[in-house]
Amino acid sequence: MTHAQRKRGRKTIHSWRDAKPLLEHWREDLKTVSVELKQPRVIDAVPMNFVSGEPVEREGKPTTTFRGRLIYFTNADLTIRRPSGAILVIDRYEIITISDGKKRLEPR
Repeated sequence: MTHAQRKRGRKTIHSWRDAKPLLEHWREDLKTVSVELKQPRVIDAVPMNFVSGEPVEREGKPTTTFRGRLIYFTNADLTIRRPSGAILVIDRYEIITISDGKKRLEPR
C-alpha cells in the first residue's frame, strides 16, 4: 500500500455546514469522538451543594482534549457524553477539532 492510498482514507471538513451530515452520522451511531478545545477546562462531574443548589468549586486538572460520544448538536453547541457518564454542552466557538479517527472536522 502506497502512502497516497493510506492518506486517502482520512478526510478533513472545514465548515459546520458541510459537517452536518457527518455529525448526524456520529450521533446516530454513537461514535466515540475526540474533541480538542481552544481553552483548557476541568471536565469532571460537578458536585452540587444541595443546601444552596449551586455548584461547588471544581477540582481537577484543566484539559484541552477529551473523548466522548456525540449525543446531540444544534447550530450553537454540541452535547457530548463522557465515559464517566457526565454530559457536556460545548459551544461551537470553543472547538478546534473533532475527530473519530477516520474523519476530522476543523472549523475555521
